[in-house]
Amino acid sequence: MTSYQPQPDSEVLDVIILGAGFGGIAAAIKLRERGVENIRVLEKAAGIGGTWWYNTYPGAACDIQSHLYCYSFEPNPDWSRKFSPQPEIRAYIEHCADKYDVRRHIQLETEVTAFRFDDQRGIWQAQLADGNILVARHVIFATGGLHLPAYPDIPGCNQFEGPSMHTAEWDHSVDFAGKRVAVIGSAASAIQLIPEVAKVAAHVDVYQRTPNYIAPRNDRDYTEKEKARFARWPWLNKLYRRMIFLRGEFIIFPIVKTKGKSSWRTRAEQMVRRHIRASVSDPKMREAMIPSFPLGCKRILIADNFYDAMNRPNVDLVTTGIDRVESHAVITADGDQHPADILIYATGFDLENYMRKTEVIGPGGLVLSELWADKPQAYKGGFIPGMPNFYMTTGPNTGVGTTSVVFMIEAQLQLICQAIEAAGTDQLIEVTSQASDRYNREIREALQETVWAGDCQSWYKRPDGEITTLYPYDARTYLRDHQQLVREDFTLRPARQPLTDYAI
Repeated sequence: MTSYQPQPDSEVLDVIILGAGFGGIAAAIKLRERGVENIRVLEKAAGIGGTWWYNTYPGAACDIQSHLYCYSFEPNPDWSRKFSPQPEIRAYIEHCADKYDVRRHIQLETEVTAFRFDDQRGIWQAQLADGNILVARHVIFATGGLHLPAYPDIPGCNQFEGPSMHTAEWDHSVDFAGKRVAVIGSAASAIQLIPEVAKVAAHVDVYQRTPNYIAPRNDRDYTEKEKARFARWPWLNKLYRRMIFLRGEFIIFPIVKTKGKSSWRTRAEQMVRRHIRASVSDPKMREAMIPSFPLGCKRILIADNFYDAMNRPNVDLVTTGIDRVESHAVITADGDQHPADILIYATGFDLENYMRKTEVIGPGGLVLSELWADKPQAYKGGFIPGMPNFYMTTGPNTGVGTTSVVFMIEAQLQLICQAIEAAGTDQLIEVTSQASDRYNREIREALQETVWAGDCQSWYKRPDGEITTLYPYDARTYLRDHQQLVREDFTLRPARQPLTDYAI
């Protein structure tokens, strides 16, 4: 546990925001709209963008159409494609930081190791990795989950003598031309990077533990005329965004429901399986790439060029489990040796521990990691009993696969800003345990009516069967539930020491 002494003479910020991705930038914009200027956005990276700063592997792009994967208050008529690539998304976030004048509030290359509540003063202290301390009345935890790499536990990985990297920690100095490449993993990031690597590598082995449902992306460039129309008529941009949103609500979301929706999911499964069979040339590979579990149990993926890449003569699919890694090879459980010059981990992210990576110690020494020892949970994904004036933009059970996380962030910020307003200048606002327990019981019950609660294993589900990442309802329900702070679900109490007034 981190321990340090309070610094009573430090400047008291109104709000500390952790993270400068979509969540952190939106939080700063919305606070400034309400007149809260004494804020600081702390970002450990050397630039802003969050997920889109860290994930720079070849082919990186979003699986949500760009016109929905952006702020509702800042539509972009100039997206180049339906599903824009990483550099363009990062440039959009930077544009928003500049346009809404929040860059001056951002402190880069600043890692927070711990937040600790000062019981005497009723404020939060942020312990920085360089030993400095910042203090604030409120904390918004706005880091996303797609940046803390998850590595597989494979014997011998540290014995590999060639370059190795996770997709979230891409080494752009490595030359793949003419090399033998092992890609461990075959899900979201893998299906984007494999077509790019296969163009230049001598050989690529794709290690697949479980096949995935991969539907056509149907991506394309927007024409200059289309972009001009979006710019000239903002209502058209808004209508197009609404159409994308409703498609997710009425066509994609029903796939995850188990009550009254199984026939639609069955038809969708058949369509995707037909797509796989029509796209993969080799009969043995084709059958190995067809999932046996229900559609939606694991993340539904989209791609236009992945199967073409798998059809290349220099690409092999390996479905036998990995036994170990040696200095220049991957050894599978059947004893086969697969030579490799470069090792890529496309093995996803640690979606629970990213929320525990920064130590949080509340009033009376309450430690968040201990509070969440059983499982992470929060009220409406953003408020934790025992942690006053502490909020999360994408906390437990806010994950979605059928709409945009940016939409979810904007909805959550409505409640967060209302909570900050309610706390005023010298009060602490905290969700009650009763309200949080009630909400989480409802969430757990609703999750049982989703395909995620079935028999198949996925990163959605913990070993004990609990699902702490996903939201079980549609996006319209989330928005309605985040319109207005239910004051009866919260307590307000004075901070220990009155603080200087500020206007919201």
